[in-house]
Amino acid sequence: MRKNNKKEKLPEEFKSFEDLSNFWENHDVTDYAEYLTPVEYNIASCPTHEYVITLSDRLDKLMQKAYQNEGISIETLVNLWVQERLQGYSLKREVK
Repeated sequence: MRKNNKKEKLPEEFKSFEDLSNFWENHDVTDYAEYLTPVEYNIASCPTHEYVITLSDRLDKLMQKAYQNEGISIETLVNLWVQERLQGYSLKREVK
């Protein structure tokens, strides 16, 4: 937790998952309640779709480096990337 009583500004974005993790390891989310937004969500009890993809050797090396640097599984990293991309795609379609 924080060592002093001064609240540090919440970063606009983090450079990596490690930076994000380090921030929240050292800060209390209740100190940032004004940034929280209630959300509704559904969680699938287990994934219902699986995809098999083929990557070039170069992309495979980059993928391995990316998930190892982030400290998460390759499945989680790809899932996050797909979610981000599809959210952007969805938002672009709604604007038109």
